[in-house]
Amino acid sequence: MREEFTLQAIKRAALRITAAIAVLAITSLPAVAAMNLVSNVEGKIRVVILHFGSGEYLGFWYDQTVLYRELLSKMDKDVAFIILTGKDETALKARDSLKALAEEKLPDGTNRIKFLDVGVKTSQFYPWARDTYLLLSNAQNDLVILDSGFNEEPFPLTNFGTVIEGAVSWTGSFNRGGGNIRTTDEEILVGMDTLLGIRTQMRWGYFNRGYDTLYAMAKDVKPQDVPAFREKFEAHARFVHQILGPDKKLVILEEDRFFALLEQGKFLFTKTRARDTGAQAAYHTDVYVGLGAKDKSGKRTLFVADTGLAARIVGDMSPEARRAVERALPQVLAEEGFMAAGIPVTEAQISERLEWGKHRLLDLGKERAETLAKRFDAAADYLAGLGYTIVRVPFLPNGLTDDPEENDVHVGVAFNYSNVLVEVYGETKKVYVPVFGFKQLDEAAAAAYASAGFQVVPIKGLLTNSLTQHDANAGLNCLTSEIRFPVHWVAPKTQ
Repeated sequence: MREEFTLQAIKRAALRITAAIAVLAITSLPAVAAMNLVSNVEGKIRVVILHFGSGEYLGFWYDQTVLYRELLSKMDKDVAFIILTGKDETALKARDSLKALAEEKLPDGTNRIKFLDVGVKTSQFYPWARDTYLLLSNAQNDLVILDSGFNEEPFPLTNFGTVIEGAVSWTGSFNRGGGNIRTTDEEILVGMDTLLGIRTQMRWGYFNRGYDTLYAMAKDVKPQDVPAFREKFEAHARFVHQILGPDKKLVILEEDRFFALLEQGKFLFTKTRARDTGAQAAYHTDVYVGLGAKDKSGKRTLFVADTGLAARIVGDMSPEARRAVERALPQVLAEEGFMAAGIPVTEAQISERLEWGKHRLLDLGKERAETLAKRFDAAADYLAGLGYTIVRVPFLPNGLTDDPEENDVHVGVAFNYSNVLVEVYGETKKVYVPVFGFKQLDEAAAAAYASAGFQVVPIKGLLTNSLTQHDANAGLNCLTSEIRFPVHWVAPKTQ
């Protein structure tokens, strides 16, 4: 009895000591004002973050340094670039090819390019910097990098504190990443797939059973139980809101539309996982929604993809004009640094491999665009109903999918103009828009942004991962992440 009492006393004492240490650890942390996501619209871009990844798609490689040179030459000279590279020969060659640009100086006298080593091979490196980080800050410009570590292999914690003074990394995982979570000074816009993809096993599972995501849970919800399910959904949304931007309004794109269809038993559950579920118009919101400025009345402009417009533009072209575009695209790819097995390829080799004229790429894209038009129109109408000013921009999806067996080795192009970088500050309204060498669509997209008062800066677009076997792939916004306030650099000797 005495021995039992002694053991219990020791256990209680140990718990008290552990609790005291935990309280001490918490109270010893420096006080930090509430953190909110850095705007993707307001403010001059000060720093661009890039990943030098493999750039590989179905046997083709594109030279990402072409994009880097485009941004370095077309953005203001006081914009710094942090380029993350792996530790291998490929990364060393990329650095060497940028040597002249790397020696350009910022106004503070430091190098314009800051290289940051990451302990992975280039072939394992996730090139899409938007998904990998969510950047948070506060009124004091403290910087927190919420590092989700998207990668083919476990991604090391990226220590931006070795480059930026005071930068701190938090780690966690937000399903579907930064391309599906965007923000302005006042609001956070989150796509449905991010929330439907939240892992729920630990909360709603039991005895190794249950639902692994909210999307899986929704499949079994009966119409009369939708209100109770929505309570769970919104409880998870509030948690995400608190982490990402408690001082901003949370806007969940197309939420009401999803729940209305769920109550009517009309939502089609065609996916086995929470990616491109149909609850939003495309697999990332930056594929079909570009963020714009507020007008004098305070209404914000959103640029929403319009496949119907793209279909009409292609429809107005003669068959000969369409074939001419298809013949010209391989030349653009060759100029932008495409390779096969690491070897530069010629325009003729690309034409022979892709056979876009034979497949009539633009005809297929037009057909697919017409099929998708109502879905993107519904998204535009929904956002207009939330009080946004909507400007439509053309989007010609890829129609050369891998669905037919004979297309297994073929890829097409998605001409997507919503995946852009935007700057709004003072009297400046600037948008960096991909161009693909398809004159009619390129000009229509530029005109749409110009109609909202934006200066349009064209960026070579075929290299921004437009090759795909799906409706769309990633783009300019996906390949970049940015900081919009001044930072202080760590002295070179400590980098």
